[in-house]
Amino acid sequence: MSIADYLLSVKKLNNIGRWASDFMHRRASVAEHSFSVAQIAQLLGIMEENAGNKVDWGRLYKKALNHDVSEAFTGDILSHVKHRTEKMKHMVEEIEVLIAEDMLLSSFNEQYKEVFRDILFDGKDATLEGRILKYADNIDAVLECLYEKNLGNKSPFEEKYYEILRKLEGSDLVSVKIFLRDILPDLEKRA
Repeated sequence: MSIADYLLSVKKLNNIGRWASDFMHRRASVAEHSFSVAQIAQLLGIMEENAGNKVDWGRLYKKALNHDVSEAFTGDILSHVKHRTEKMKHMVEEIEVLIAEDMLLSSFNEQYKEVFRDILFDGKDATLEGRILKYADNIDAVLECLYEKNLGNKSPFEEKYYEILRKLEGSDLVSVKIFLRDILPDLEKRA
């Protein structure tokens, strides 16, 4: 696969839907989700800096923009399958790496391989930027659940909403605490 093939593959994210096993009134594509996550990550990053934390903006944007690019090759792997156990999570991550290496990176010119390897596999981790990405991804999922729940699609989205909300409540990030305290209540009224 060449760089041109990569660009064509990434365009497929426009047509890959999220929450594939659930009925939805409004299904977002992986591309829409990635844009939303990038916007949320930016907001959380601003809040973190306002709280005195140093954000590596280049790294945060790179992580947010590319966190689901591998889904152009694998499709959207259902979250409840991917996160069923820690072993399953690692196995899926390993498969995503193998597929990206085989279908994408193996045919890149050497000058691009390492750059794209870093872009594709530098996602959620223990860095501030990786944690911001993790919670931005969760916040977008909460918003999708909130929309569906408010449209009357309570099963399974009400349960998923509260499940993801509990993950957010466990965050130690200042920005997530601000989101939960100041922003989410307003969104709950308006979504």
